[in-house]
Amino acid sequence: MRGTRIIKRVLLAIISALAALMVVSNLLVVKNAEGRLFEEVDSVPDGDYTGLLLGTTPMTRISHRRNIFFENRIKATANLYHAGKIRKILISGDDKSLDGINETECMKDSLLARGVPESDIILDGKGYRTIHSVQRAYYDYGCRNLIVISQKFHNERALYLANHLGLDFDWVIGFNAESPHSLMSQKTYIREWFARVKMFMDLLRNNHHEKD
Repeated sequence: MRGTRIIKRVLLAIISALAALMVVSNLLVVKNAEGRLFEEVDSVPDGDYTGLLLGTTPMTRISHRRNIFFENRIKATANLYHAGKIRKILISGDDKSLDGINETECMKDSLLARGVPESDIILDGKGYRTIHSVQRAYYDYGCRNLIVISQKFHNERALYLANHLGLDFDWVIGFNAESPHSLMSQKTYIREWFARVKMFMDLLRNNHHEKD
């Protein structure tokens, strides 16, 4: 009985510590992005920006339904482009995701269908994780002024990375694509809490190596 009580206390302590870590991580990420996230095209300040469109698949991986995250990011990016807020679009995602889908090509095709010329679209198929997308935008594509385009939770994390990876960006802001509110989408929001903790672990370990 005594051993059982000790195990329960240890588990409770671990769970409490993890919960506290999630809360602190979330607060830091949210605070860092304050004043640099936009949701209306007209409110985006003028500048020589490249749009960094963070990748996802057009269909959900589990149920194979339309991915509203994908559709809303495409819509947001096209709106920014046609309003003259971004001149080039760097699509950063996985060119060989788990289900065999090339995220960047799918996003490019969807942007072409919305009237964005191919000459203004750049594909980065090695943006396997958000940390890679941010680093590669700086090192491989020479971007210094970025508008990160994704849902709010994702933009907050990307902006934190841009500010804490030792990269000398001139300016990085985020444009929030509309966030889905379906029951299925809640899994993504729950996963984000863990992703933020993982991000801080990466930063602490300086574990920013790209996947081979």
